[in-house]
This record gives sequence, C-alpha cells and structure tokens, in this order.
Amino acid sequence: MKILEQEIPLQQNLINSFKTNRIFWLLLILSEILDFLSTVAFMNQDGIEFEANAVIQWLALHFGIKTGVFFGKSLQFFAASCFSALSLKYSRAVLILFIALNLLATIHNFTYF
Repeated sequence: MKILEQEIPLQQNLINSFKTNRIFWLLLILSEILDFLSTVAFMNQDGIEFEANAVIQWLALHFGIKTGVFFGKSLQFFAASCFSALSLKYSRAVLILFIALNLLATIHNFTYF
C-alpha cells in the first residue's frame, strides 16, 4: 500500500509485529477477555445504560450484552491489527496502550460493583 508516496508493507508489518511482540499480543487477548467478562458482569448487574463507552453501549443495546461486547472487543483487536500493520515501529506502543485501556476498564468494572 502506498501512503504519502511511501510504500508500506502492511502484511509484512503485521506478521513481524505478531512475531516480535508475541507477549504483547497475548497480553492484549488476555486483557480483552478480562474486560469482556467484567463488562458483561457489570451490565448484567447494573444495566446497559451505565456503560461509559458509547460504542459498546450501542452494540449491547442492538445485539445483546454478550454479542455487543464481543463485537466491541473484536473491533478493538481489529484496530490494533490495523495500527500494527501501518507501522511496525509503533506497534508495541499501540499494543501497550490498548492493554492499559483494557486493564483500566476491567479495574473500573470490578470496583463499580
């Protein structure tokens, strides 16, 4: 793919990111699972209307709590993959950011009970 007159090897960047940042990808998946479980538990107990993320709230309203939150986490994984494909150099920072956001959301969900 060519962006701003510069060729970007999307597929190769993503493959290299999976290889070089394997631990961070695993941590991302683990943090997404924790966030998924805590968000579903939070929504089942208190209701969808208390969800702070407007996208997750909309998805949960239209597709159900479990399906909506799963779609939201899938979109997050897709976004991390896209950013990593665009820039191998910054893929680790993007993964750390997503992991931190998931962990903060998990802590918030568990402390909200």
